[in-house]
Parts: sequence; structure tokens; C-alpha cells
Amino acid sequence: MSVISRGQTIVSVSYVRAIRLLFQRELYVLFALFALVVTVILIVVPESRQPRVFFDLLREVAPNLIAVIGITLLMIGGEFDLTPGAMLATVGVVTVSVFNWTQSMALGIVAGLAVGPIVGSILGYLVTRLKMGSLITTLGMMFALRGIVYVYTNKTPIVDKNRFESFIWLYQGSIGPIAVPTILAAVLVIFFLFVLTQTEFGRHIFAVGGNAHAARVAGIHVERVKFLLFVLSGTMNAIAGMLIAAQTGTGYFDAGLGFELSVITATVLGGVSLAGGEGNLLGAVLGVLILGMTGKGLRLMAVPTTTQLVVTGLVMMLAVYVHTVRKRTVIS
Repeated sequence: MSVISRGQTIVSVSYVRAIRLLFQRELYVLFALFALVVTVILIVVPESRQPRVFFDLLREVAPNLIAVIGITLLMIGGEFDLTPGAMLATVGVVTVSVFNWTQSMALGIVAGLAVGPIVGSILGYLVTRLKMGSLITTLGMMFALRGIVYVYTNKTPIVDKNRFESFIWLYQGSIGPIAVPTILAAVLVIFFLFVLTQTEFGRHIFAVGGNAHAARVAGIHVERVKFLLFVLSGTMNAIAGMLIAAQTGTGYFDAGLGFELSVITATVLGGVSLAGGEGNLLGAVLGVLILGMTGKGLRLMAVPTTTQLVVTGLVMMLAVYVHTVRKRTVIS
């Protein structure tokens, strides 16, 4: 073999190893992708260079960041939840309706937030006790919630007649330059990142999602873990729905249409395995930011909403493909 051929071979091997190492460090890929998206938008859309655009983006994606927490932990645990979008509409309608019935903001917020753990408990019971598949079960719950909201509202927005300014502040308010929803999302992400990586419950989530039978043999109460994950997912969806309702002080019957698609896309893009037992909450957060920044850029460029949906679908397929390639690369 000539010196040149050997050199080419060494370079090729080094290149392959570098690519393999890159795929094994999925967070690096996501950081690089986010930086690329931001750079492109800053170049193409001059008005995006103002700091307020980024702060507005963080406010806008806060509900997604909160919902993705529950979905990420649930998917790592080996289950699915397709109700986030329907939950947004249900929570908003319940909250504002109780406002109008009682003239009490506190009661309305409590009632709206209660929808989350209630729905999550029902789903958890159906999946863990009656052994129903989570994909079909949550799909059925999604249609049921949508149907109830449509019938109750007669497809008419429920407006807060009391005009509680404090409620609007939950979404529109800021502490310094940082929006209240952004602060809430950051606190929840940091807390559950700690839970997932530093607590016994977090280790149980990975164990249950990786191999439920082995986890059960090891003494882990698999059904209890999954039940709690459904309750957690419902609670996070309820908080996200509360923020959406606070945006205008109105309960919209069609709120959250397609929201579950965005959340699941971000989760998969962030490296969470569709088979369970593998994932990273920080990666899912980066997935939300990537999709959010992409959508923000498309809106600033006045790209039609229908085209934005096409982009979201393509990104989801790309995320699944990259995740599949990464698994093959790591194994090999």
C-alpha cells in the first residue's frame, strides 16, 4: 500500500470515528443544530437580531417546555400520551367557566389545574390496571376531551367576564426582562432534570422503560411508577393549558390543535427513544427551542401556517431518522 493510500485510509478512519463520537454525544448535535438555526434566522431575518425577539420566543415556548417535561418522563418510562392538545382546551374552558360561575380567580385556577391529575389518574388506571395500550387509550381520551369541550362550548370561546388582570399577568407579566412563563418553565425543567438524573425515582423510570419485567424482578413497583408518570404528564399539561388560557383570559374550544404533535416532535428530536428506557430531558428542551426558533423564523418571514405544518412534519421524520442512525452508530 502506498503512503498516499495509507494516509487516505487513516483520514477515512479518523473521519468515521469523529462522526461516531459526534452521534454518541447527541446533546452536542442538538446544540450545534440550535446554533445553526439561530444563525440562519439572524442572517435571513434582520429584525430577529433584537433581544426582545428571543425573550418573546422563550415566553411563547414556555407551555411547550412545561408539557414536554411530562411527555419526556412518560416516554422514557415506555408509555405515550396524546392528550396535551386536548388538555389545553379543556383546562382553559374549565378555568374560565369557574371564573364566571364563582367570580373567584383562585377557585378557577384550582379547578383548571385539577383537570390534569384527574385525567392523568384515569389514564394511569386504564393502562396499569386494565392493561390497555397507552397509545390507543390516550388517543381515545384526546377525542373524548375534545368532544366534551365542543359540546359544552357549542364551539364558542368562553370569555372571562371578570377580566382578572392577575390571571393575565401569569402569561403577559415579566420579572425584569424575563417573562413569568419562562421563569416557571425554567424552574420546572431544573427540578425535574434533578429528579430524573439524581433520584431513585428517576432511575426507576429508566429501568421500567428499558425492561419492565427486569425492573419488576428487581423489586420496582412498575405499575406505580407508570401511574405516577401519567399523573405527572397530566399535571404538566394542565399547567401549560393554564398559561395558554392566561394569554388572553379566554377558554378556546380549539386551543392546542396540533400541540401534541409539536411536543412529541420536540421530545423525539431531543433523543427520547420511542421504545422507552432512553432519553434526556435537556435534549427534549433543546428540541423545543429548535422547533420554536424555526417556527419563529418562519413567522417572521411571513411563511403560511400550512407550510409551517409541513416543516414540522419533516422535522419529526428527520428526528426519527437521526435517532435511528445514532442507535446503529452507537451499537456498531
